[in-house]
Amino acid sequence: MKIVIISILFFLCFSCKEKATNHTSESYEYGLCETKVIKAFPLDEETRYNPFYLYTFEDNGKDFLSFLNYRTNQLLFYDLNTCKFLFKVELDMEGPQGIGVPSGYYIHDFENIYVSSYSYSGLIKVDTTSHITQKIPYKTTKEGYNVIPSYTPSLHPFVIPIQIGNNLYISQVAADHIYPSEKTPVSIMIDTISKESHSLPFTFGDALTKEQLTAREYLFSRIHNDNKFIYSFYIEPDIFITSEDHKQINRIKIESKYIKETSIKPIPNDIMKGAKQSLELARYGDLIYDKYRNVYYRFAYPEVELDNRISWRGKAVYGRAKNSIIILDAQFHIIGETLLAENLYNTFAYFIRKEGLYISKDYQMNHEQSEDYMTFELFELKKLTN
Repeated sequence: MKIVIISILFFLCFSCKEKATNHTSESYEYGLCETKVIKAFPLDEETRYNPFYLYTFEDNGKDFLSFLNYRTNQLLFYDLNTCKFLFKVELDMEGPQGIGVPSGYYIHDFENIYVSSYSYSGLIKVDTTSHITQKIPYKTTKEGYNVIPSYTPSLHPFVIPIQIGNNLYISQVAADHIYPSEKTPVSIMIDTISKESHSLPFTFGDALTKEQLTAREYLFSRIHNDNKFIYSFYIEPDIFITSEDHKQINRIKIESKYIKETSIKPIPNDIMKGAKQSLELARYGDLIYDKYRNVYYRFAYPEVELDNRISWRGKAVYGRAKNSIIILDAQFHIIGETLLAENLYNTFAYFIRKEGLYISKDYQMNHEQSEDYMTFELFELKKLTN
């Protein structure tokens, strides 16, 4: 099938002052403003993308976008500037180069491509010809902790590995049936040369209460910047900033003005009701760094009430109905918060460029969106005027 390439740019002149005034506290200096500038990446008829495994990266001075087509065992690559499709990497399921069924994907650059698999307890490093170049097993750490396979294929987030030199930092999950949750390290460090692993001394018990852990409210995102790791737990208004060795921990409250509290409710036995509830409760989301403007963005999801007539099972991958973005300066002071238009954006999929923050418009209930493209709208950080 011939793939039609399209890059759509729409420009709309409007007052950011007017837009931001509706959604931003008067005491805040900054807001994120819609531009109607769209990047659209073409999809062929066999491709469905999962925003949990979507990355942008730089290699040899060029910028790329890549994601895992989990239905076909393919890694797809695009030119980030032109939106042009470049090539696919076909991952073998069987044979000497077989990886089985991929459960996760991370790319640092073309020399560092990692895949996790249901059939292998570890990370598999591959090249752009789909050959396996290294296997990094999850072993018992030097501290005696048995590493849990690090992937959450059907949940948000898939906490990507972080590569610093030869060390990979992978996340863990709180699972009482395997290891006491409050003692479980949030992250593990693996030396990719020696393949030795170490438990880092920041545990789920350091961040969450017993009630939160019992309710399995342990999902989080994690980034690395300025020699620090920054954790955003979805149940917690607080973020956690650690040193690289995780021995120093700083806790900072970052609250959304649109969330009174992140309440805990029993998980319904009915799968359909549970899926709906998970998309209704107020929660926080990913925290990301914008290196071009030296600010952080933290996504927040105010409580909503969804239509009982709709089946919400399997729709979590396509985002939340109501989204807010908290803007933080380099010292983690809140300098703005913008509430996005409802039922339009999927803030699980995003990337940052020199021109601003791009957010997916492929929300599950946005029926105007074409399945032939991944679409992202540009938001610009603006200083607000009175």
